[in-house]
Amino acid sequence: MIIKDYIDDLQLSEGESYRSDCPMCRGKNTFTATKMNGVILYNCYKLGCDAKGSSSVGYTRHDMQIMLQKDSKPEKKSEFVLPDHVIEGDKNYLTVKFKRKWKLNTIKIFYDVKDQRAVFPIYNDNKTVMVDAIGRSLVGEYPKWLRYSGKASYYIPPYPKKDAVVIVEDVISAIAVSQESDADGFAILGTSITNSHVDKLLEYDRVVIALDPDAMSKTIKYTKELRVHHSNVVALSLGDDIKYRKVQDMNNLKEITNEC
Repeated sequence: MIIKDYIDDLQLSEGESYRSDCPMCRGKNTFTATKMNGVILYNCYKLGCDAKGSSSVGYTRHDMQIMLQKDSKPEKKSEFVLPDHVIEGDKNYLTVKFKRKWKLNTIKIFYDVKDQRAVFPIYNDNKTVMVDAIGRSLVGEYPKWLRYSGKASYYIPPYPKKDAVVIVEDVISAIAVSQESDADGFAILGTSITNSHVDKLLEYDRVVIALDPDAMSKTIKYTKELRVHHSNVVALSLGDDIKYRKVQDMNNLKEITNEC
C-alpha cells in the first residue's frame, strides 16, 4: 500500500488524531496520524519502521468550523502519556550533551530512542499533569521540533510563576528567559496568536515580545494584536536569538522585565 493513499483515505478533521496498526510494518497499534494546520503528520513508533512523514491535505469547511469553535472555548487538557520509546534522558549521552550546551541542567528532559530527540514535557497550569510533549531533534532530523499530541498551544518552563512573561520562538529560548530574568518564558507552539494564548497572557502584569532579530514583521504583528487585549505589551529588540544568552541581550531582558 502507498502510504500517501492510506493517509488521504483517513479523512481526518483539523486537530483530530488517529491510531491504528501500521499499514507498512503491521505493528500492533503503533501508527499515529494527526491533522494540524491542514497537514497530516504521521509516524510509526515501532523500531525499524520507516513510516514517518507528512501529507498536505488542506482545510475543509468542517475544519474551519472546528477551528473557530476551538478558538472561542477554553482549551480542555487531559493527561498525556509519553510513548513507550520515550525514556528517561538523564543518562543518555546525547541528551546530557544537549543539556550542557543549552544550560538546561534544572529541566527534566526525556529521550526519544526512535527519532533521537530531546523531549520536553508540557504540563498544565498547576504543573501537576503532563498534557503534551515536544521533542527537538538531536541529529538534524526534520522537523526540528515535533509535538507528540498537539494538544498544548504554548510552553512555559516548570518554574514558579512570575509577574511578567516573555514571548519567544522556541522551548530553549523560553527556558533561557525563565532562568535569566524575572519573567516566565512563553513559547508559542504555532504560527499565530490564539484566544488560548491571550487568556494565559492576561494573567501577567507585563507582556514582552522577544522574537529573533529576523522576525521583525512577526514582532510587529504580535504587538499590535496583543495590545488590543493587554494594556502593557512591549517589544524587546535583540542582537541574537535569545537562547544564546548574549550579555547585552540578557541585560536588556532583565531591565525590561524588572520594570513591571
